[in-house]
Amino acid sequence: MNKLKEEFLNTELVKRIHSLEKVIDSNVELNNKLNTLKELQKKMVNSKEFNQINQYKVYKDEYDKLYTEVLEFPFVEEYLDLLEEANNKLLDICFIIENKINKELK
Repeated sequence: MNKLKEEFLNTELVKRIHSLEKVIDSNVELNNKLNTLKELQKKMVNSKEFNQINQYKVYKDEYDKLYTEVLEFPFVEEYLDLLEEANNKLLDICFIIENKINKELK
């Protein structure tokens, strides 16, 4: 399992994600916006959970506006696309492992 993890972490995909994270971490303005997005996400979830539909819409509008601003940074869209790709690869790996385990158990 450690070998699989090491191989995944050494892919070009993950290396590029890490290099973009360094750029993002060094940009104070972008970091502030990303932190605000996370807070808005939490507020959206809470307001939806407690059936506060109007408040949810307010948070969603703020989120959408800020998300658009974040995407204006040239490397952010690439970073988000790469994260999605990496997550999909991890899901595929999990699916393969789960299938092998299930076959062994049958």
